[in-house]
Amino acid sequence: MPRTLPIETIARFDAVFERHGRWCVGYLPGVPGVHSQERTLQEARKSLRKALEELAVLDPRAVFGRRQRREVLEVRLRNEGA
Repeated sequence: MPRTLPIETIARFDAVFERHGRWCVGYLPGVPGVHSQERTLQEARKSLRKALEELAVLDPRAVFGRRQRREVLEVRLRNEGA
């Protein structure tokens, strides 16, 4: 049976923003396909929210229907060139 959502839901997502030259690129690691690229961090946040809202309308299962397990991995890295 499909999961039904209330008319309005407040959900929290982890967002990552990176500076690439003059561009601010944002994405949601937990939601594949939701990205933004704008000149400022403020514009990138706004664009990322809009992309997520649009995906939630077009394909709610892509946003809400995924079960995930998140873990922190500890890895020992060596820089051989140092």
